[in-house]
Amino acid sequence: MALLPERETKQGPTIGVAFGGGGLKGSAHIGVLQAFEENNIPIDYVAGTSIGSAIAALYASGYDWRKMDILFNEFNLDSLLKVRPSRLGMVPATGYTELIRTCVKGKLIEEMDIPLKIIAVDLVNWNKIIFDKGDAASAVRASSAVPGVFTPVKMGKMLLTDGGVLDNCPTGVVRDMGADIVIGIDLFSPSHNEPKTFIDVIIRALDISSSVRDPLKADIILEPMCEHVGILDKRSIGLCRQMGLVEAREKMNEIKALIEAKYKLL
Repeated sequence: MALLPERETKQGPTIGVAFGGGGLKGSAHIGVLQAFEENNIPIDYVAGTSIGSAIAALYASGYDWRKMDILFNEFNLDSLLKVRPSRLGMVPATGYTELIRTCVKGKLIEEMDIPLKIIAVDLVNWNKIIFDKGDAASAVRASSAVPGVFTPVKMGKMLLTDGGVLDNCPTGVVRDMGADIVIGIDLFSPSHNEPKTFIDVIIRALDISSSVRDPLKADIILEPMCEHVGILDKRSIGLCRQMGLVEAREKMNEIKALIEAKYKLL
């Protein structure tokens, strides 16, 4: 298993990354992480929504971009996301939960190698839930529960669904974690084609809601999706990773300049 190297005592400003939601477009996050490794950009805090929560949890548990790339390309997603319709959703996604739990070795959020927060939404109380402790796999599953597609997750009195309903790229959460520099990775890729199925309608509504963000919470926003890609488009996994890599490389001088400027202020 490819793991990240041991972290040395921090010198310079701390860096936090907010990984946005977007289904299989999340492969773009892997390309961004590849570019960060190429340029020795450390990450000190991570938070994520939906697929971004999975990437954040994997990274916080020690995975590098290579291992994540294998997960995206070699696992049989159809077997993980079997359709079993119920009153609340089409896919229970228990296999997805167990995959994440296996990958992070059953770690709790508070046991991760670097600080991690995961975003979900409570359908009962209409509010954003920020997980900073507890079972990481269950939190990722809740954060990824696309309404109408994946069955929401019951936790106590809460019924949890996709964090993208309220905060699809949680830059503000990363800022509140204490990062000196906040980098957001936003996977928004608008389509103007007319939706054809009820799944298309659900996803379009989520896309519209997730397009609203507060850019002031981030120092830099990476927007890798230079063309529209569907959130369940398995054929575009490699393309999305490449788009993430290209976007991060293009913004790398800006990122390094920001780190240098912050360093001088410390």
